[in-house]
Formats: sequence, C-alpha cells, structure tokens
Amino acid sequence: MTRDEREALSQLHYFVKQNIPRRTIYYILNKYLRYGIARDQPRSGRPLKLSNKKLNDIVKSVNNRSGISQRKIGRRFHVHHSTISRNLRRRTSIRIRKRQTAPKMDSEDQEKRAKTNCGKLYRKLLSGCDLILDDEKFFR
Repeated sequence: MTRDEREALSQLHYFVKQNIPRRTIYYILNKYLRYGIARDQPRSGRPLKLSNKKLNDIVKSVNNRSGISQRKIGRRFHVHHSTISRNLRRRTSIRIRKRQTAPKMDSEDQEKRAKTNCGKLYRKLLSGCDLILDDEKFFR
C-alpha cells in the first residue's frame, strides 16, 4: 500500500465517523487525486444570448429614458423582446413598465369632478373635520 492510499484510508475513517456516506467520500477523494481540486469545475452549457457587455449596453440605453420600448431594443441588439425583459429583470435591478396614457381632461369632466369633490369636502366639514388651505405642496 502506498503512502497516498494510507492517507486516503485515514481520511476515509475520519469522514465515516462524521456519518458521511462511504461512496461520497471515495468520489471526492478520487476527484481530488485526479484533478487536484474537489470543487466542481465549470461545465459547458447553453451559452447566454446576451453577454455581460451587451447587457451593460442595454442598461445604458434604458437608463433615464422614457420613450424606448423593449421591441426597439430587441431589434437593435438582434434578440427577442422577451429576452430583453427577462435579462433586465433577472440580471439587473431594472424594471421596464409600459407607458400608460392619462385620461383626457375636458371642461365637462372637470366640472363634474369639481362638484363631486366639493360635495365630499362639505360632508367632511359637517362631520367635524377642519379644513386647512395652503398654497404649498407636500410630498412624502
């Protein structure tokens, strides 16, 4: 028996006492003897559609822009718009939301809203609330 085998056997007894399965110990020791490391080595897999460089370019083009769509970005980078959405969601902290149009304000609608809101204010005043009028805006 060689010195390496004796050392491996003493290591085996130590790990068996730690309640680690014998097959797992042999697998790890053989991998260490063969490759020199016991960790998993990088494997080949499906390549990413967007490299990190391309993703950074997309992030730069999206940051602080409000009129750009995912479909336009997809055409520019030759990938599907769902790939753009998925990568921005999973690999960055950016969330792209669809722009929504605000409702049109015409004079009739404004008058109707003014009447209903005045009624609400009047009912609040009747219930004992105090009304404070100010020309400043307060944001939270």
